[in-house]
Amino acid sequence: MECPGPSNLPPWEEVDRLAALQKYDILDTAPEVEFDSIARIAAQVCGTPIAFISFLDEHRQWFKSRIGFEITETPREFSICNHAIRQPGIFIIPDVAVDPRFGSKPAASTDAMPAFYAGAPLRTKDGLPLGMLCVIDYEARPSGLSTQQEAALAALAETIMTQLELKLATRTAADREEFTRRLLASSNDCIKVFDLQGRLRFMSQGGLRAMVAEEFASIEGVDWTSLWSGVAAEDASEAFEKARAGGTGRFQASRETATGILKWWDVIATSIMGRDGTPQGCLCISRDITEFRRAEQNLHKSERRLRTLIEAMPISFSSPQVVWFSDAEGEFTYFSDAWYEYTGLSPDIGCKEWHSVIHPLHREEILELWKGSIRRGIPFEMEIPLRRSPDGMYRWFIVRGEPLKSEQDKPEQWFGIALDIHERKESERALSESEERLQLALKAAHMIAWEFNPQTGITTRSDNSLALLGIQPGADKNFLTGIHPDDHRKVEDFLQQIRISGSDSVECRYIMPGGAIRWLRARAEKTAPDRIVGVTFDISEQKEAEEEIWRSANHDALTRLPNRNLFQRRLESALTAANQNGTCVSLLLIDLDDFKDINDTLGHDAGDALLQETARRLSAMIRSCDTVARIGGDEFAVLVIDPLKLENATRLGTLIAEMLRQPFTYQKRTLINRVSIGIAAFPDHDGTPAELIKDADIAMYQAKSQGRNRVLTYSPEMRKVIEQRVSLGRGMREAIAKDEIIPFYQPKVSLATGEIVGLEALARWQHPTEGLLTPSFFGAVFDDHEIAVSIGKLLTSKVAADVRQWLDQDLPFGRIALNLSPAQFSQSNLVDTMLRTFDWLKVPPTSFEVEVTETVLLGKNSDNVSSALTQFRESGVQIALDDFGTGYASLTHLKQFPVDHIKIDRSFVRDLEQDSDDEAIITAVISLGRSLQLQVTAEGVETHGQARRLRELGCDHAQGYLYAKPMPAAQIVDLVRRWNAVLIKPRQIRSEKLLSGRISL
Repeated sequence: MECPGPSNLPPWEEVDRLAALQKYDILDTAPEVEFDSIARIAAQVCGTPIAFISFLDEHRQWFKSRIGFEITETPREFSICNHAIRQPGIFIIPDVAVDPRFGSKPAASTDAMPAFYAGAPLRTKDGLPLGMLCVIDYEARPSGLSTQQEAALAALAETIMTQLELKLATRTAADREEFTRRLLASSNDCIKVFDLQGRLRFMSQGGLRAMVAEEFASIEGVDWTSLWSGVAAEDASEAFEKARAGGTGRFQASRETATGILKWWDVIATSIMGRDGTPQGCLCISRDITEFRRAEQNLHKSERRLRTLIEAMPISFSSPQVVWFSDAEGEFTYFSDAWYEYTGLSPDIGCKEWHSVIHPLHREEILELWKGSIRRGIPFEMEIPLRRSPDGMYRWFIVRGEPLKSEQDKPEQWFGIALDIHERKESERALSESEERLQLALKAAHMIAWEFNPQTGITTRSDNSLALLGIQPGADKNFLTGIHPDDHRKVEDFLQQIRISGSDSVECRYIMPGGAIRWLRARAEKTAPDRIVGVTFDISEQKEAEEEIWRSANHDALTRLPNRNLFQRRLESALTAANQNGTCVSLLLIDLDDFKDINDTLGHDAGDALLQETARRLSAMIRSCDTVARIGGDEFAVLVIDPLKLENATRLGTLIAEMLRQPFTYQKRTLINRVSIGIAAFPDHDGTPAELIKDADIAMYQAKSQGRNRVLTYSPEMRKVIEQRVSLGRGMREAIAKDEIIPFYQPKVSLATGEIVGLEALARWQHPTEGLLTPSFFGAVFDDHEIAVSIGKLLTSKVAADVRQWLDQDLPFGRIALNLSPAQFSQSNLVDTMLRTFDWLKVPPTSFEVEVTETVLLGKNSDNVSSALTQFRESGVQIALDDFGTGYASLTHLKQFPVDHIKIDRSFVRDLEQDSDDEAIITAVISLGRSLQLQVTAEGVETHGQARRLRELGCDHAQGYLYAKPMPAAQIVDLVRRWNAVLIKPRQIRSEKLLSGRISL
């Protein structure tokens, strides 16, 4: 939605305005004196009884500060400020009542209707209006505000925005300072700050650890020159002078720590520049390189020893051994003398032209392998055919290389050896033909053949072991090479079982050279005391399929959380362990309060996104030993185990509710996820999984029944309430089946004529042992959709049957009022069902009216309610709004829904003779009824004084114990006839007797 901005600002988008409001984090914060003071000043300057500072989010107007009223928020659609934020500058309404834009809207800030409104927008620097600073008066002000008052109101609005910017800047600065502190604390380098005189003024926590210093106070003020002495003093002074001059200095030196340990340091010193561009101090970063220096020294010693060993190595011309070195890029820098004697190359070209002695058919391939091995930077070996100088014969050598790495784990040079393996290669070639078919079979089956000698511990593997498992073929003394450490014992038992029984099989995990984990299965037999023969094959795909089946069966596909089945097993396991160890288990059941509304309004994609975001937030809040699961459509569960106890779980529930309430943005719409949470724990409550879940579910149900958006911990009293409710529901179902629900009727009397103009049908339970019960006893069952609908159908048919009898007796009873519950409006065929009942019993719909409360109108089925009431009206059934004045936004309902009749709640009639406020409210309702051409009935009339005053105020009808208590249908005929007989007397005598109570009903 694009809205026009002030003349000097561009139009703004609502999504940008809501994002800016969220950035300031002002909504739902506690009262603050600075904002209250500004609102109070605004009221004083403008001379109004009411002033407030409000902010408008997507659906509401929330009051940060308010003077002259108590409410904290109102719906945005009824707010004048919702219009005012779209206007440039100060927005003034001299008289709200005559303004066509607002005259019909309900008051936003007080029970009395405001007459005068003035507001200044709270606008960001980008022109986005967040809310308003407003003043309100009960009296109209045709002249509005003075110029000085307008200027003051605008200045106070700017002051509010200044306060918001200051709070935002303060919060940002605090976050940055905390980030800097953590950054310095996380570094292991020694970070120091010196002033220009060389005195130490700061050292990081990492520096204190590296220097083994307990606290900074013990070394604060130490001079730079005293830190570095001896050979390094000159280098240190030079580096500091460079830093003090605005440059950078660097040196390496040794220094003892506070505990006397000698360490080597790599030191960089640079200047800290001030705003004027001149050095203000010196930043020094020292890194501990002790281990690097030690490794470097050891390397030099090793090189010297190696060269001595090479020189002393015996040379065999028939089977030479060549030692070599190369640089990091693989260019040779050294060959032992055996190389030159074998190849005939001269020492001046022997390193550069080494590839010339490789067999031409293999040269290109081997050079590529060589470069690849050097590039990977890991130990390698390769076989190379090299030409022998005396006879030109090519013999096979195996060349092995090892990288010599720097402190940064980068190869600095390579060391290796080349061994003549020509005879072995010839033997292998002779064996290769006989083994070719076996190798092809193993390759096709993805199998590795192996032999193990239990006496020597040597394992020999087939050639394809390198391709399949990354293990060099041949023999080694480590059967467990590559086996996952957790499966070592299993494989050792496998070998032991073969020694005992002669054969066995095992499944285990294998770690590939690249780190990937594969599943293997091995089968083997003992063929001799010193020989075990077996095969190993890859079963990873089978395991992955099994794992996927298990995951699908135990995890929710949408959120990837454990599902109800897995959660149930973990709960059972946790309770068993807690019972054995004397520890605790806490269970939190979480239900999303508004999930259905989001699905209905934004679609299932939005609902799925909300479920995934809820899962992500919950997972981030629990420990690895705890469990969060999705156990239903919009229901989650959290399992918390030892050492957290019930009180910890309760605090966790509060934190979860707060975290889930944080705004969530989906497709540029801001959603707020409110939840109801029920908590139960062992050993505080029950000890079996089913009962503990029931405890938490009861607590969650109570949280929802108390208004939702809250966290409740289970108590035994909650279970009693639920059991009573269940028992009552069971009893009511039996009562419906046994036809024990009957209608009672209470007459409605015209205050002008004294005639009975209608009857209200009321439900009664004719209990076989308790006698006649009223809804005050069984009213809770109307929360049960099935029971409420059944009672409604039963009463409708019985009332219609009574009406049929009264019509046959020509009894003038007026209209019969039927009360409809919210559950009945969830039926799409409610109207058709009732009208068919009337038609079946041959009673006209005009003999009835339906009574609904504002609870029905405010429910989630408000669209169904509006449609049903319209159908009732069109069929001749009148609509009555019961308990008028006790609900919310009643005027809106009179406008939105087809209403013929309003009934004043008994709470206003009770003290009518003593309370002037009640009289004023009743007067207003009667006046409203006349204006809208609605009938008005007062309920709960019990005294002649109440009846007299209601008639004087112009009320149409009355209903209450003054006239008659509710009675069964059998007594209605006698009541109406005796009543009408009394009304035959002269009007004046009849009225006096009615008021004096001389006529007995």
